[in-house]
Order: sequence, then C-alpha cells, then structure tokens
Amino acid sequence: MKKELKIRPEARLIKTIGEDLIKNPYAAVVELIKNSYDADSEIVTISIELTNEYMYDKKQKFLKFTIEDDGEGMSLETIKNTWMVPATSYKVNKQYSSKKKRVVQGKKGIGRYASAILGDFLRITTTDLNGMTSIIEIDWKQFDDGKFLDEINIPYECNRTNLKSGTKIEIYSSIEVYYDESNQQYKDSVNWNENQNNLLFKELRKLLVPTNKSNETFEIIFSNKGLDKFGIKDKNEKIEPFPVLDSYEYRIKGKISSNGKGLLFYENKNFENSNEKIELDLRNTYGNICGNIEVDLRVFDLDSDVIQNLVNEQKGKEEKLGKSEFKALIKEFSGVGIYRNLFRIRPYGDHDFDWLGLNARRVNNPTMSISTNQVAGFVSIESENKSNLIEKSDREGLKENENYDNLKKILLDVLSEVESRRYEFRKNTKRGRVVANNIKDTVRDVFSFDDVNNKISVILHKANIDAHIIEKVQFELKQEEIKKNNSLKNIEEVLAMYEAHAALGKLVLYVLHEGRKPMQIIGLKLNNLKKSLQRFIKTKDENIEQDIKKYNEDSLSQLEKLSNLFKRLDPLMITRLSKRKEVNLYQNALNNYELFKEILKRENIDFEIQCENKELFIYGRDEDLYIIYSNLIENSLYWFQTTKQIQKKITISIYRDNNYFYIDYKDNGIGVKKEHVNLIFDPGFSTKPEGGTGIGLTIVGQAVSRNDGEIKYIRADEGVYFKICFKDAQNE
Repeated sequence: MKKELKIRPEARLIKTIGEDLIKNPYAAVVELIKNSYDADSEIVTISIELTNEYMYDKKQKFLKFTIEDDGEGMSLETIKNTWMVPATSYKVNKQYSSKKKRVVQGKKGIGRYASAILGDFLRITTTDLNGMTSIIEIDWKQFDDGKFLDEINIPYECNRTNLKSGTKIEIYSSIEVYYDESNQQYKDSVNWNENQNNLLFKELRKLLVPTNKSNETFEIIFSNKGLDKFGIKDKNEKIEPFPVLDSYEYRIKGKISSNGKGLLFYENKNFENSNEKIELDLRNTYGNICGNIEVDLRVFDLDSDVIQNLVNEQKGKEEKLGKSEFKALIKEFSGVGIYRNLFRIRPYGDHDFDWLGLNARRVNNPTMSISTNQVAGFVSIESENKSNLIEKSDREGLKENENYDNLKKILLDVLSEVESRRYEFRKNTKRGRVVANNIKDTVRDVFSFDDVNNKISVILHKANIDAHIIEKVQFELKQEEIKKNNSLKNIEEVLAMYEAHAALGKLVLYVLHEGRKPMQIIGLKLNNLKKSLQRFIKTKDENIEQDIKKYNEDSLSQLEKLSNLFKRLDPLMITRLSKRKEVNLYQNALNNYELFKEILKRENIDFEIQCENKELFIYGRDEDLYIIYSNLIENSLYWFQTTKQIQKKITISIYRDNNYFYIDYKDNGIGVKKEHVNLIFDPGFSTKPEGGTGIGLTIVGQAVSRNDGEIKYIRADEGVYFKICFKDAQNE
C-alpha cells in the first residue's frame, strides 16, 4: 500500500515571497495601497515617524511606517482565510470590490507580505463593517529561525468596538545605535533617508493616472515628521498625479477597441483648432488586440528655437523657467506609462525605461523617429481577464506574451501617425534638419559657383569696378567650377557604389537562404558518394558505380545552381560606377525574380512579369535596375507581413510607348496613404512602426535618375503602383 508525503515549507518562504519577489520598499507601499483601494477605501494615509514601543522585552525606538485607510476592513474570518493564506485565489474569484464595484488590483495573493521589506515587526488593526476590531502582530524575525511555517504562531485579539471601519498597518523598523568617533557621541541610524523619502513621494505621484475619468474618490495623503536629524524634511501633502505637460507640440489621443478599430484625434498646437480625426483598422494586422485601449501621447520638439518659444510664452508667471530648465522638465515627465484603472504599472512611464524601443528607432532614422525623451503620455488597459496583459509576480512590468507584443506594435502604429505628420510639418516649415528631396541635386549645388558668381558681380558693380575686371573674375570662377566637376563625378560614382552595396546587403540574406538548400543537398550527396566509393573499392559492383555517377551529377547540378545564384549578384559587386550598356529589361526583371523566388514562394506571394516584347533594351546600368527592383520587392515583402491578406501578388509590366520604355510595379498590399504620397521619396521618411531608415525609395529615385529616367507614384484602388519611365536614347 502506498504511503503519502506532504510538502512542509519552512517559514522563511513567506519572507522570500515578500522580500525577494517585490524588490524595493516603494513597490511594497504601492501593494498595500492597492489593497486599500480593493477594500473600497476613499482615503489612504501613509506616514513615517519615530516612535517608542515596548517590544522584544524592552522599550526602544523604532522608525514606524503606517498605512491607514477607511475601507471596509477585515473580519477575523477574512484574516484567517484570506490574509493568512499565501497566494489565495480570493481576489481572482471576487474580481470586483464589495460596495463600489471597483476592479480589484491585487490578484496574486502575495503583495501584502512585501511589508517585511520595510521592517521586522508588523501590527494590523482592522475594523470590519460590523464593528469587530481585530489586531494581529507578526514578528518577521521568527521566519528566519529555521522553523517550519506551521510552527509559527501569530497572536491576535478580536473585540467589538465603536471604531469606524478601516485598516491600519504599522510596520516597525529597528533603529541602530552607533558611536560617532568624530563627535565622540552615540547616534541613531535608520534604514531610510531623504533620497528614499523623495523617491517614494515621486512613486506615489506617478502611481495615479493623470486624468481620472471615472470621477471616483480615492485620495492618498503622505506625511513624515520628526526625522530632521536624519536629514529628512517634514512633509504633509495630498498626493497629486504628475501634471500632464501642456507645452507639447503634437498630441494624439483616442481609443482602440478590442475588435481592432481605432478612433484617434491628432492635434498640432502650431495650428488653431487642429483636431484631425484618424481611423485605424487593425483587424487584419494583429491577432489578439489585447482588450480596449485608451491612449494619450504628447510629443515635444527639442530644437533650441522651439524651447525658446516656450520660455517666451511664460507671461505673467512669477518664477520663469530657462531653456535648460524646460528641457529638464520635459525629460523628467517623459515616458509612456501603462495604467490599469487608476494605477500605474511599474516601471512603464519611468523616463529611463524605453520599453517601446524608441531610442533604437531614432538611431536608425533620426529625421523621422522620436526618442523616449520627446514623448509623455499614458495608455489605459483593461483587466487581466479582458486584456490578457498580466502583471509579473515581482510587480516589475507585464508578462511578455503575444498580447504584450501586440500592445507595443499598436502603440508604435499610433506613434507613427504622429511622426509622419510631424515630419511633413517640420519639412514644410524648415524646422530642425533640412532634408533635401534629391541627394544628387544637393551634391551638385555644393559644387556650383553660380550663386557666388552672381553675388560677387553685384558687389563689384556697386563698387564701380571696371567691367573688364568683373568679366575676368567671372571667367576665373567658371574655370574653377569646371575643375571641381571632376571631383563631383567621383563623388557621384562613390554614391552610386554605396547605393549598390546597400542593395547588395539586403539581397545577401535572401541569397544565403536560397543557397542553404543546395549546400545541404551537396553535403548529403558527398556523404553518400564517400560511402559508395568505399563499397565500390571492395566489391567493384556496377550498380554502385552508377550510383557514384548519379551522386556526382547531382552535386555538380547543385553547384551550378549556387554559381548562378552568386552570378546574379555580380552587377551589385562594384568598386566604381560601371559604363552604360544595353540592358534587356525583361531578362533583368527575371534575374531579380530568381533572387527572391524562394522567399516569395514561402510567403505565398504570386509574382508575374508581363512583357509581350522580350527584346526591349535600354541604354543604362544593370546594377541600377537591381537597386530599383530589390528595394521595391523588399518593401512589398515587409508590408505584406503586416496584413493577413490571403491572396498576395506582385506584378511587373514592361512595355514601350512611342520613344519611352515603361516599367509598372504593382502589388496588392496596404498601399501608401494619400497624405504620404509627396513624402515617400524623401530621405529619412518611413512609416514602418519599428523605425525604418527611410532611404530605400530615395535610393530607387537616384538609380532611376542616373539612367535619365523618372519614377512616379500613382494612386491605385489597392496596393502600390510605381511607374518608371526611361527614354529610348537611340531614337532621340
């Protein structure tokens, strides 16, 4: 007959749950405040003070932390069956508070044990709605004595009183006495200081959502007194949430529902009555939308002139901030916080916690993307049951599941709506970095002496200089410009080479993936060849000889595939700009398809080349067409991944009309938004949520231009439509 064993935990398990799981005193206080909220309290008071108590067989001084509320309190039964039960499922099953029907915060059933972080002794005085007052005392030191959990006795008393309902938690931290040799006297030492006091106060301010739309009453009072000898100033204040900064330049707010539909409103404070409505439809983008979400994001420009305008706008204020103080203020309040009901989920919203990866996006594209110190805002999420956004047991963030990943993607989508509009505004107003539409023209402008020539001529004419001398100066400047043109050509060649190498870098990943299969087959055939050779040497069997020949032929066939694969990259492996030659448009498109064939097949993307006349030639450069196709196809692949569309297709149409050759590139993806059409060829412009480099289509435009062509984006009913036009140089 089988016998049974029982798990018998040591008492220190409770302290492990509290101290080791919830790692700091600020989180411990927050957990106790959440318990007060769950008890339908309207006001919670946190106080820190010195006290004299008879404890451990003598009267001594303690630093006492008190958390007191006016909630429904706990009955003795609740203490026995809930508070004293680690990891209780009580709140999981309850879900809502008794009277105010608040969504309960603490569901893990362990947060209360974090009180051991603050001190060694705990006293709870709680009065329930029937006037029964219970007092329990816990000496946390007992839990370190090697005893088993069921050997720890917790003293309590319970009596009827006239006290109002509520709970008072008192936590006592021992005061150490040390000898100060410099002053030759004994001094007290506490495990609390001014910095910790300020951090707790700041944490409490960040705990509450900046805008409480529920209008329910829940106040927190924070006080400490009599601690000045430890360098801690007296404080007695009602906790107010951090102000939501009104000095923003751009703002987006609204809701994304659990069905994937979003209604947002965008504001640019540089325009009066700016309130653009934005509708999002993410139903085909993300599987689980993680419940209803509310967002309010405020974005700042940190340019020197913008900050100066903020300084100048401080009219009538007694204490005015300077530029550096304004920047410091924005930095202090920056960050995107996540709130559930009234409370922030730590550490989201801390200015140094870049959970959305904004800084990395900005490194990739500083013109377009914003960094974490440029945005302040909050995101409200629903309960764990509705959103599946689950807090970690250590209260340090949310579990990183699919819903959490989708939350981040959704917020980056929302933020990209701001970034694209901000980019266009800054471009039109020439604010910040001035980005040229055409790199080639910009470089040529640098080497042009026309403006200098004209200005010098005007100055010389005004000075009544002889016309013959002026003509001579103009001639010398023109000659210098001609000399510099050689340097200009070299720079243009280098730029073209870098563009080819950028396209090559993108294609290498696809080539490696496509080349992996032939290499695996060759490895297998060589292994079989080795075994067959060993058997043939021993037996001279003709059948084995035929197998050897077959293995050899198969290996050579796969090697030829690899060779052809790398040959397709030859046009991009240049060290200088190649000379123009006749390029077959159909064959070039086919070669590009071969590079992407495997990934297109794997992603179930149909690819069609429509070309009735397969003998259409342009006088141009092979590598430039590779640059064009590789960037366009790579963009299609990326945006196809963001949609759940079943039938995906890329079509390339090649034809001639009069003295022009045309290439129409189309896909049936998500296309380009109307407001972005005039921006897509700008260097740095990108709508990829994770922050693209924004140079792909710019490089395409340069490659087309180098071959005397033009590229236009055509509005279509679905997907993208690029029309590329090349002149027939032979018939000009």
